[in-house]
Amino acid sequence: MRIFAALELPETVVRCISDWQEPYFSRYPSIKWVRVDRMHLTLRFFGNVPGSVVGRIREIMSSWHPGTLEFSLCTLGTFGERRSPSVFWLGGRFPEEISEIALELGRIADDKGRKATKRFIPHLTVARRKPVAELPELDPPAEINGVFTEAAVINSRLTPEGPEYEFLEKYNLH
Repeated sequence: MRIFAALELPETVVRCISDWQEPYFSRYPSIKWVRVDRMHLTLRFFGNVPGSVVGRIREIMSSWHPGTLEFSLCTLGTFGERRSPSVFWLGGRFPEEISEIALELGRIADDKGRKATKRFIPHLTVARRKPVAELPELDPPAEINGVFTEAAVINSRLTPEGPEYEFLEKYNLH
């Protein structure tokens, strides 16, 4: 299983992100846009880990009850080389509880034996770019506000059409 832990986006936020993305589709057809029904805030990607690790992840997630987690998306960032980024993401303001749970999950080794040691940057990946694709000029969205109410442990199976998600478990944050 290819496992990650994430926070699920409210439908209102998904619609706003979709509205922001839509004008860019025809302008930048060589960019691989993330489908909004696949967007989430990844807390930690673990990869192909054994059932015992999945059990530990589920244990941590089921005991996490931070309550209301209000957030705001208002910035656009990138990962990769500065002049030729490969990933575009939305960020903004997120409560500290999100960084805290990401840090706790980061203590669990991924499928390559690595633990998360870098500062967690809460973000939503919105597009990926191959090095040969045109470099898009994107503007950040108008501020998008929402509240996280649900977390999940997800198995991601890669297919030629993109990832297929199987929710192993969902958790209410209250």
